[in-house]
Amino acid sequence: MIGHEPKELLKTLLNDYKMPAASLSKITGISEQVILDFANGHNIQSSITPTEMMDLIDLVGLLVIGIPSTDANERVSAITQALNNEFGIPVETISLFSNLECEDIEKFIKENDSLSIEKRYKLAVTVLFCIIYLNDFFLTLS
Repeated sequence: MIGHEPKELLKTLLNDYKMPAASLSKITGISEQVILDFANGHNIQSSITPTEMMDLIDLVGLLVIGIPSTDANERVSAITQALNNEFGIPVETISLFSNLECEDIEKFIKENDSLSIEKRYKLAVTVLFCIIYLNDFFLTLS
């Protein structure tokens, strides 16, 4: 996020992308008031930990810069790779969940436009479902 002021990115997220501060609070565990104070230029260092601050800045950067700069196919490919690389879920498992061939998914990871729209949709729904529920599962463990 070099060259981007975190406070300005947060304002963009809140105002231009209409992200409610309450939603950011639920996602981060940081109070809505602290998030709004940060957006309004107040010093919030005494209200949150440095780790929480970095997590908030990373999240805001991802949402404001990362999502608009990455097309949908790249996002689905990245999530598919994360399920495989980070969580160790084999491509074969993902293919069985999505009713696609392993070869189709492997090719899609290398060439994001290689799947038909119908197959991309099946894969996108599958990986989205997996990542949401894995995330929820890990949040309940912590």
